[in-house]
Amino acid sequence: MKRMYIKEKGEFGIGTLILFIAMIIVAAVAATVIIQTAYVLQQQAEETGNIARQDVSTGFKIITIQGIREDIIYTETVGTGDGSTTSFTKVLSHKPVNPGSITITNSAGEIVLRDNGVGELVLLIGSGVSGWIGYDNGTVHLNFTTAPRDGDEINITYGSGYGGTISYLDIKVGLMAGSPPISLDSVLIEISDGYNDETLTYNASATNFSDLDGSHFGVKIARDMPPCNWERDRVITAGDIIRIYVNTTAVGLYLQPQTHVMVKLIPKHGVPNLVEFTTPSTYTTKYMELW
Repeated sequence: MKRMYIKEKGEFGIGTLILFIAMIIVAAVAATVIIQTAYVLQQQAEETGNIARQDVSTGFKIITIQGIREDIIYTETVGTGDGSTTSFTKVLSHKPVNPGSITITNSAGEIVLRDNGVGELVLLIGSGVSGWIGYDNGTVHLNFTTAPRDGDEINITYGSGYGGTISYLDIKVGLMAGSPPISLDSVLIEISDGYNDETLTYNASATNFSDLDGSHFGVKIARDMPPCNWERDRVITAGDIIRIYVNTTAVGLYLQPQTHVMVKLIPKHGVPNLVEFTTPSTYTTKYMELW
């Protein structure tokens, strides 16, 4: 029978210790991998949750949509200077005259007058002339401090009546409750009358209807709450209200009475806001509440 020595027992004990330490190291490495994986999954879950919350809470709230018809424009001559006459009166051919639609100029381009909506003709360019307009009877009267030169025509451009279709949309918009700020540079507007569909992008230089074309919408700030950053960043924040302008004629829409219209505001992140309405059966005024 083989004898067992103490040294041999020591060698067997060291092998067991090595195996035990190896198992601990493997377990530690496995635990590290599991912890790292759990951390990565946690970060991804938080990021996904933040994106989901952003997508749910971000968006616009449409307050009102107003339709606007264009003035039917006419041009006539109020009178012609003879070097001595300082007062001119003219009864216009088309009446009643639309308030706020009048522009008076002379052929030399030295004067420009416009009405202020209550009948007074306000001088914008030049000097030495004043006047008034009767909207109902179409009577326009001008007084010059110095008589216009011989042959100098005094012309008036004015509106009487309105077009048969809606030419512009004025959409008042705010943010949904809890929505983070939204930059208008990344916003799209989809608009359709059932026959034509167009997607519009923001034109920062368009602040009135005359600046609009068929591919862009314009914006004018109606209320800029603190922090007041609209003029610098073109960003709408909580409490702000903007007016979005759309030239429906340039877009190619034909918004006659009883037309079904779809308007969708699409932010870069968040929920698109869809509004559908039908235009009135009869147009009786220039400005109409559509939604």
